[in-house]
Amino acid sequence: MTKVIHLPSRRAGTRVQTPAPFPKQTTGTTDGIARQQAIENTLSMALFFMRQPGNATANVWAATARTNRALTLLKQASQDNGLASPSNTLRRV
Repeated sequence: MTKVIHLPSRRAGTRVQTPAPFPKQTTGTTDGIARQQAIENTLSMALFFMRQPGNATANVWAATARTNRALTLLKQASQDNGLASPSNTLRRV
């Protein structure tokens, strides 16, 4: 008799829920407030992970991931508002 080993399907490694892209700022202050809330939430989560005792490596990794997400949201906000230009994003002049 042979022993059968079941391998995980292709979908075993995929995310259950994919994040939706942040909506463009079209209706005024409502989108700006939602964007600010998202940025503050990701920074708050980063602080939460840094304050956790225990496995410091995993907590630093999670905090870094949340901080990178906040930076991405800030970059998108600056590009949507026309604040980013090649001179102040690439060369820091």
